[in-house]
This record gives sequence, structure tokens and C-alpha cells, in this order.
Amino acid sequence: MPGKPRRSSSLWTFLCSLKLTVATLLLLAATSILGTVIPQKLSSLQYQQHYGDKAQLLQALQLDDMYHSVWFMALIGLFVLNLIACSLRRLPAVWRTVTRPTLVADGVLLRSLSHKTTLQANCSVGEATARLQPLLRRRFAGPRQTTGPEQEVCLFAERRRYARFGAYVTHLAILFIILGALIGSWFGFDSFVSVGEGETVMQLPASEGQAPVELGFGLRCDDFSVSYYEGSARPREYRSLLTVLENGQEVPGYTEVPVVVNRPLQYRGLTFYQSSYGLAEMPLFHLQVRMSDGTELQMAGRPGQVLPLADGGSLQVVDYTPAFRDLGGAALIEVLTVEGQRLPAIAAMQKLPEDMNHRSPYRLQLLRVDERYYTGLQVTRDPGVPLVWLGCLLLVLGSWSAFSLAHQRLWLTIRPTAVGCEVQVVGSSHRNQPAFAGTFDRLCQELATELEVNNYSAKEGRS
Repeated sequence: MPGKPRRSSSLWTFLCSLKLTVATLLLLAATSILGTVIPQKLSSLQYQQHYGDKAQLLQALQLDDMYHSVWFMALIGLFVLNLIACSLRRLPAVWRTVTRPTLVADGVLLRSLSHKTTLQANCSVGEATARLQPLLRRRFAGPRQTTGPEQEVCLFAERRRYARFGAYVTHLAILFIILGALIGSWFGFDSFVSVGEGETVMQLPASEGQAPVELGFGLRCDDFSVSYYEGSARPREYRSLLTVLENGQEVPGYTEVPVVVNRPLQYRGLTFYQSSYGLAEMPLFHLQVRMSDGTELQMAGRPGQVLPLADGGSLQVVDYTPAFRDLGGAALIEVLTVEGQRLPAIAAMQKLPEDMNHRSPYRLQLLRVDERYYTGLQVTRDPGVPLVWLGCLLLVLGSWSAFSLAHQRLWLTIRPTAVGCEVQVVGSSHRNQPAFAGTFDRLCQELATELEVNNYSAKEGRS
């Protein structure tokens, strides 16, 4: 039994150790680098292809899903315990300082503080008290008046006392961020779904080792469009129009919602991001063909499909680009003449130049292309996001309070003298002492002016 308190004390000292904080943070940083370098949540086959025989070791060490591993959670837990222990160790003393301040500047306090001075005034104690209280009220909170052990009048004033809690607000913010991340990790998910134009999905496809996720509502892709940079086949923007269905009925406010990159759709805790796109089926090309005798005909076909011509020849679409210079879309066509000669592939363009001369008996123009797309949506559910945002807000407020604000205190002791009274001024700031020195000097000068003390110099008067 006698050994238990020592073991408890040793454990508490270990949890409060700054060395533990540094070691834990370094380990978390190192393992996070591993989690960035090593792809996460791939299939066993993919790990085998990437790492060969080392794949089994990676999976045994849980490096394939590091952020859900037992040892990473243990590191997070140790860091949280360390943060809580450090806060609890110092919080009681700070709480006493804020809620039960020392109201009288005794000898111990005087010896511990460097900002102090004495003013000699030609007025009574009562008159000096009445003059100084309004000034203190303007510069600090309302002063507290007490009587000292020798019946002297003592005034205590302070400001920004809650700045002492800035570090603890920061610690709380970190805990909120960690808790939010853990909640998102445990109860959230990240999936992907493809929805063709005109189609509706009710569930998300299953990932490896898991069942499909029911949405609880329908999501329909009404339309998909992609625009390109002028004269280029590089996409500028791709946009989906999505509609949410509840029991087969469109939800007001969620019909044909435009979704583009960085502008997702959010509904019932799920977020749908525009991620990718593709053709749901082969495009249908509508062509106009001018024959060698001047007659024109229109036909339609898909890539690879042979389109017979009236003179016995044929056409076949072999390639397509949606943007060709400033001539719109262009389809590459192979031509087989009636004599069986295969001509070099020629381009059928939407904006066909009038002076274009093909070495071909046919003049081709692309009228339009019917393309049916699917939209690729990244679907996430992260119930911990509100906690993370709250933590970020508290982190900003706590850091600002901890580094920018200081708890400043002032003690005034007013004693009677033969010619009036003596005012002893003592000041303290819990951080940024050089800046407070200037504040204290200016305040003492104001006090001297209020008491009509002539020829007072703050720097000379401060001891």
C-alpha cells in the first residue's frame, strides 16, 4: 500500500512531462509522413503489385490503414492524456489567481514585483481615493477598495484577467479538433458513385470487405455538361445538375442543383463533390455528306460503325475531339470509295471552312454529336466536421488571447503623512514585461497629474 501513492505520483509526473509532449508530437509527425507516403486503403492485390513481398509486412503493421490502426489511436490517446494532464496541473493556480486575487500589496508581493513607485500628494487619504478611483475605472475594471493591516486604504484594479485562460482554450480547441477527426474516422465514410444522365441512384457501391451504403433517398443526374478552353480539348469546367428525391418525389430546393468542382451538394449529412466524368455510351455523330455529283445526304453513326453511301462507298468514324482550334468539334473519318480504295482519314468539322479542299470525292461536315455522359461523384459523410470547425474557431481565439493579451494588475496603497498622503503604486503583467513597463510609466504619470504632484518623472519615480 505505501508504494501506490509513489506509483500514482510517478505516473502523474510522466503524463505531465514536457518531454512526453515533444516525443509524442515527433512520433505523430513521423507516422503522418508514413501515412502520406504509403497509399492508404488500397486492396490487397494493389499492395501486392506495389510492394511485392513487403505488402504482408505493411498490412501486419496496419500501415495500409494507418489512421485507423491500434497503435496510431494509442499515440493520439497518449497525446490527449498528456494535454489534459498538463492543463489540469496548472489550471487550479491560474483559477485562484483569476477568481481570488490578492487585494493588498504585502511585503512578499512587493519583493516579487519590479514595477513600483511612490507618489507624495498634498491631499488627504479620502480625497486621493476619490480622485484616483475614476481614473482606475477608465483604465481598468472598477477598482476594489479594502483596508490594510495598518488601516491604510488599498485599491486593486485589473484588466484582461481571462487572458490567462488563452492557453487552456487552445488546449480545448486541440481536443475538439482531435475528437471531431476521430468521430469522422469512426462514423464517416468516403465513397464514389457514377450516375448517368437521366439515371437515379439509391445506394453507394460497396468498397472492399464492406456492404453497399443505402442513401435513404434518391439522387438523379438530370444533365451533365462540359466546356472547353477555346481552341483546346482541355476541359475548363464540368457541371452536373442533380435532383434529390424523397419517396420518388423531388425535394423543393434540391431540384437541378448545379454541382461543379469546389461547389458540392450537401444533403442529410452527405456531401457530393464533382470528381470526374465520362461517356456513358458511345457518342452518336450526325454527319452531312456532299457527294461528288453535288447531292447532299445526312447520316448518323457511332465510332467504328460503317456507314454505307449511295454510290457504294462507305464512311467510318475513327476519332473525335470536342474542340479543334476555332472550328468547334471535329471527327476523324476514314473513307472507302466505291472502287475499294481506302483514302487517308479526313476531318469532318462543325464549322467547316468554305475553302477547305479534301483530296476526296466527298465533302464532310459534322452537324452535331449526341453524347450521353455519366458524372463521377465523390460522396463523403463526416459527422465530426462541426466539432473540427468549433475547434478551429477556439484555436484562433485561444492563440490570439494567449499571445496578444496580458492580464495586468495594479495595487495602490494610500497612507496618511504629515503633509498629506503617500500613494504606493505596484503593477504586474503576466507576460510581455517590456511593453507593460511603458504602460505602467504612463499610468503613474496620469496618477501624479490627478493628484497634482508636481515635477514627477515616471522613470525617476519607478524603482
